[in-house]
Amino acid sequence: MDSAHHQLEQQLQQIKKAKMTAETNVDQTRRKQNEQDWLEEDSHQLTQEKLVLLDFLRSGWQGEEASGFHRYLEAQQYEEAQAWMKDLQDKRADLEKELQEVKAKLHALETKQATLQKEWSQ
Repeated sequence: MDSAHHQLEQQLQQIKKAKMTAETNVDQTRRKQNEQDWLEEDSHQLTQEKLVLLDFLRSGWQGEEASGFHRYLEAQQYEEAQAWMKDLQDKRADLEKELQEVKAKLHALETKQATLQKEWSQ
């Protein structure tokens, strides 16, 4: 009985440590998501500033060569913005997946802990 009791106690301690690690991982993932939010806000702001600058340049340019270069810059800016937004969306999806996995692991640990505590108290 003492051996079984001692083994349950050790398992409970291991689960407690694993839960603390999982909770830390949840916090870290949420922090990464907040950083991702800031990056997206910065990206949006930079995109708006680029558009204002392109409008300013368009108003000062004249002639076919200048107009062609302007279209080239707009196309480049659009492609870069699309690639950046796709990257941000991919990172957001990865972070969301990571958060769900860590939450599932934490839930499994809590369930196992509750089961072991119930066994231990009997």
